[in-house]
Amino acid sequence: MKMKKMKKSARKSFLYTVVLGLALLAAGAVFAASAEQAPSAGQVQQQAPTGEQAPPAKDPERVLAKVEAQEIKEKDVDQVLLMAGPQGAAYDNEQGRKAILDELVAARLFALSGAKQGLDQTPDFKAVVENFKNQALARVAIEKTLENVVASEEESKKFYDENPAQFTTPEEVRARHILLSDDVTSADKVTTIQDELKKGVSFDVLAVTYSTDPTAAQGGGDLGFFGKGQMVPEFEEAAFALKEPGDISSPVKTSFGWHIIKLEEKKPSTVVAYDQVKPQIIQYLSNEKRTQKYREQLEVLKKEYKVEIFDPASADAASADVKQ
Repeated sequence: MKMKKMKKSARKSFLYTVVLGLALLAAGAVFAASAEQAPSAGQVQQQAPTGEQAPPAKDPERVLAKVEAQEIKEKDVDQVLLMAGPQGAAYDNEQGRKAILDELVAARLFALSGAKQGLDQTPDFKAVVENFKNQALARVAIEKTLENVVASEEESKKFYDENPAQFTTPEEVRARHILLSDDVTSADKVTTIQDELKKGVSFDVLAVTYSTDPTAAQGGGDLGFFGKGQMVPEFEEAAFALKEPGDISSPVKTSFGWHIIKLEEKKPSTVVAYDQVKPQIIQYLSNEKRTQKYREQLEVLKKEYKVEIFDPASADAASADVKQ
């Protein structure tokens, strides 16, 4: 029973924190340019339809409650869920939204109480309002600066044509191997394995019997698919030199010992079609252009307005000198 109360208290505390943050941060956050990697062939994924119908959309203007003359709408609850980030998903249901509404009502009640006490006239409150006013103005100004900064399809196609490696899946092979330790018995074991293979004994059976690689016991020496650069050079060269599935290499010496390699399957290099990656490229280039525009405009503003940055370390040192 005590544990249930603790969990309920924690949930309520979380909602209180988010709703209080919403009340204080209504002005929104200042733009921060984030680094983003260019799209690649490996990142292109097609999302299959789930077959589930999306729940009916809620009217953001629907009034859920009134505190005196102040309306609390569906969009106010949505804003709290948005601010809560990933944790907000746990509250996006009937019970959770009702809990958020209760906290919004509580916030409005305390706001009315604060106004009645004249707390909105205190220096601390005015400083907070001024701070978030500046944040809101900055946000609107940044959005205005970046509103038409979007990459064109021509720029997207040019990027695709000039960066073919980013949209090419490299050649891969799937192979099995038998690993033998490099000692006086190696030559005899290699001869024995080659004789067994000529007699038609299965490669994976021989891998289980002779290989010192721990994977042999589980999958008959199957290494799965791998591309160039993932194996030691001598092994890679021998594996990719095999032409047809079923081909078996001569013994190959590496730092791990002696390998006999069998090719199971080959996947040729393929190029992802432009239409598949166009949305990702446009998004990436648009973000790059917005970041550049933001930085350029920031430099213009630094020349237009006086900015002074005071080094705390220098201030501390000067203070110490005065005290001496």
